[in-house]
Amino acid sequence: MTVMLGLRGVTLAKAVTRYGRLLTRAFTSSYPKPYTVPEGPWGTNRAARLELAAAYRGLDHLGMNEGVVNHLSVMAPRADGGDGKVMLVFPQGIHWQEVTASNLVGIDSEAKTVEGEGSPETTASCIHLSIHKMRAGTKVVMHCHPPYTTALASLEDFELRMVSQNSLRYWNRVAYDRCYQGVAYAFEEGERMARILGDKDILMLANHGAITVASTVSAAFHNLYFLERAAMVQMLGMATGNKMVEVPEEVKRSMSTPYLKKEQTYADDFFYSIYRLMQKYQPDFEN
Repeated sequence: MTVMLGLRGVTLAKAVTRYGRLLTRAFTSSYPKPYTVPEGPWGTNRAARLELAAAYRGLDHLGMNEGVVNHLSVMAPRADGGDGKVMLVFPQGIHWQEVTASNLVGIDSEAKTVEGEGSPETTASCIHLSIHKMRAGTKVVMHCHPPYTTALASLEDFELRMVSQNSLRYWNRVAYDRCYQGVAYAFEEGERMARILGDKDILMLANHGAITVASTVSAAFHNLYFLERAAMVQMLGMATGNKMVEVPEEVKRSMSTPYLKKEQTYADDFFYSIYRLMQKYQPDFEN
């Protein structure tokens, strides 16, 4: 029995075990995977496509995208083994529920499509390519307009406050773009965002939404989800009109280091549980 696994009709034997082999690659961790891919550039590209497609579907499932906009990207080796890398992203005009591993497009550093058909929405190229180029070590960029995060970003003071356990994971990890510049139709706007982001993991965008960057798909997904949960708690607390209680500084410090040591494990546990849910309820994403 075979299943279709990617570009140009290549097929592989269906995995008979629950998890595939352990992978240590730029966009993934060594956590046991719910998929199997071969070694080499094509396999690495394929794994990136599977994880990125699962992220699109998973975030849609969680109600964190808007229409057919917002975008997630991963840097991966070219599937044909050629020089350089491609930025994988979904093509313009399809819904996140339609994203599959094979319909993602790969663009080069000049935003030219070199894998797949179609091209990404202009803002995806301008924001994501700029961050990938300017932020060393970043393999994954996710940009969404989740409702509570975007509502918080629309306030005059939109700082994420350390008032809940979920918010504490972002202590000293958030940058703030306080000047909305309109839709990002130029690379200069993406470069401006990248400069503000600096060495932080989250960029809150005034009147816009948020960007998270990471070295793995699971970490970026995890950060985006719990950012929204932290923003939700803050917005709901503020809506009561009562004073919110900030976590003491010494508690923030004491929690930060132990959490960061375990962050990738927490992220993997969560993301691959979502991956398995998508395998169960929306299995076509792996096509």
